[in-house]
Amino acid sequence: MTPARLRWGTLLVTVGLLLLLRNMGVFNDDIWIALLVYSPLVLIAIGLEKIFTRTRVQIVSYLTSAFLLFGGLGIAFYSGSGGYQSSFFTESSHTTRYEPGLRTLQAEIALDGTNLTIRDSGDDLVYAEFDRFTRKAVITELFEGNTAKIALESKPLAFFGGALKMDIEEDLDWRVWFNEKTPLDLVLTGSESDMHLNLSTTPLKHLNLNTDDATIYLKIGELEPFVRIVVDGRDSRFKLRIPQSVGLRVRGSEYRSYLERLGLIGDDDTFQSDGYDSMKTQIEVDLDERLSSLSIDYF
Repeated sequence: MTPARLRWGTLLVTVGLLLLLRNMGVFNDDIWIALLVYSPLVLIAIGLEKIFTRTRVQIVSYLTSAFLLFGGLGIAFYSGSGGYQSSFFTESSHTTRYEPGLRTLQAEIALDGTNLTIRDSGDDLVYAEFDRFTRKAVITELFEGNTAKIALESKPLAFFGGALKMDIEEDLDWRVWFNEKTPLDLVLTGSESDMHLNLSTTPLKHLNLNTDDATIYLKIGELEPFVRIVVDGRDSRFKLRIPQSVGLRVRGSEYRSYLERLGLIGDDDTFQSDGYDSMKTQIEVDLDERLSSLSIDYF
């Protein structure tokens, strides 16, 4: 058997296996994009085969066929595992049921360029929807006593290099709802994301935003007595809306003139509303001095 005959036979076997496993639901359609991106490896393998054919180390020519088989399957397992729900081309959702007795929800969302919308709270501990043509989330959950820890991390698309992002009529990528009763400690990370965060009906205790070059709209209610917000984001645009009945304290010397125009009183670094210490709900905000724009208003 010549190396060329073995190579073509191996390619047919590989494609047949991938089609079979895809139809069985083991892989999703992400494998075809990944294989297309890595198709130059086939040319490299054929080139090595031709170089070593009819030489003393002709065994290398035969080994390139094994490389094609196991390399193709390896790429498919890495990029397309998880079934149709995790495919780039499909819509999907996730639900974590509420468990009585929980006192704290610690959530972390790593967007990596994906857009996020939070518009309301709900009965479930966490409910999330993911649009098609977006990276799906790798979700991990851990329950320790009366604390739930949940992480949603944008699925790695190392084969795509982040180049695949399709514009459709619906601008939203991820939509998330948190429980309406469980106090929330939320961390958001990413870059170049649009975030519409209406947390006015969610008992938010702490929010850490680590997002560069992002557009952030944040609305907070008065369900918790003390709320702490940390904004760390170079060139991000941050808009905050809060109830008129809350006390506001802001740290950020770069925004002194703007904060004074809002009626906040303070020194070079910390500014607060009149009667802050006596308010039923107090909101404390730490601002990155590198923000592109800042807006604070009341409702």
